Amino acid sequence: MKYSIIIVCILALVGCSTKPRSVSTTETTNDSVKDVRKDPIIIDITKSPENILVLEDIANIEYIPLETNDSTLVNRPRPDVVSGRYIIYQNNNGQILVFNRKGKSLYSFNHSGGGPEEYFKIYGSIILDEEKEELFVEDIHKAKIFVYSIDGKFKRKLALPKKFFAECLMNYDKDYLFCYNVYFLDHTEESGEKMNQEDYRKRDNPYFFISKQTGEITPLEYSISNRMGNQSIQLKDDGTIGMIVGMDIYPLTQNFPKILITEFADDTLYSLKNGELLPIMIKNPSAHKMVRPMMVAIDLFTDRYVFINAIEKEYKEIPKSIYIAYDRQLDDFYQPNLLNKEDNSPFAIPLKGNIPLPHNTGIDYIRANRLVKKYKSGKLQGRLKQIASKLKEDDNPVLILIKFKE
Repeated sequence: MKYSIIIVCILALVGCSTKPRSVSTTETTNDSVKDVRKDPIIIDITKSPENILVLEDIANIEYIPLETNDSTLVNRPRPDVVSGRYIIYQNNNGQILVFNRKGKSLYSFNHSGGGPEEYFKIYGSIILDEEKEELFVEDIHKAKIFVYSIDGKFKRKLALPKKFFAECLMNYDKDYLFCYNVYFLDHTEESGEKMNQEDYRKRDNPYFFISKQTGEITPLEYSISNRMGNQSIQLKDDGTIGMIVGMDIYPLTQNFPKILITEFADDTLYSLKNGELLPIMIKNPSAHKMVRPMMVAIDLFTDRYVFINAIEKEYKEIPKSIYIAYDRQLDDFYQPNLLNKEDNSPFAIPLKGNIPLPHNTGIDYIRANRLVKKYKSGKLQGRLKQIASKLKEDDNPVLILIKFKE
């Protein structure tokens, strides 16, 4: 089956920086009318032509080798946070590692445990308030967000409501976090959990502001019926759940401080500005009218590019997926083939995923053993060749920050 997506793009994506206030999506403003294009851009994602993008031509590439010793080894390739000053990782054992932007180790701490100032298990990404140098660590088992200083000192904890799993937690402004509640998605009723009227209301209103000081939550007045999660579910013959597979696609993305909401079950994509939802894109046909729905989301948006990720919602080992770039300067869509000139190899996608990054920035990585192998075979050049000459195969990965030109 072929899927078409009609996308209405504004010329400039808008952001937010003030205290949130709940609004209805039926409100209109002069900004929303002014920003939306009059001529809808139509694209069939099954027919978008390929286009080779040598990222060194359209972006500045920064390679960051992470300091490696017995206390700074990371066990996952992508970090939780990259900011103007810090790179932050979490390890599977609960250890949190803080590096500076050159990759030098600054702090390492582990507060996992059963104590009142300790998390049982970290869920999702860690959020950094760089101005206050505070880390927000979510623990769904204790239904709390633990707040630590950048060097690991406990500061406070924020209690969350029951039946509340904050995914895509992000820094909204100096007072609030913003998130997507995934508790009531896909498999709640199939797993036998009873849902009351209040549960259904919470499921249909999933976006929340969280106070950084008190943990008080304020819902965004944005109601979505028949919500769709980023999981594919295999059901047994008796109707019970066999396997659940999460997909690397998310309904929230941020090009700090700008936020986009790309709810899978909604045909309209929104920018969140001053607590209001401004429609900026429209997709068609409706996901609920497809035989096999395609989840469509924005992976990364910059001042020039919008990278769109689409994944078929069906239980498969490798589901059908398509990655599209919209170039606002050329007013054109294509499937990007992203190449790294110094490594002579493609960049991995998604370019962002669920990771807080600086403005206009994407991310990739190269494992040390791969770099060492390429160096020995003479396949590297430039800065990457210099870095690889000093690496050992069991060193930490080398991060690649892709700073897109405006």
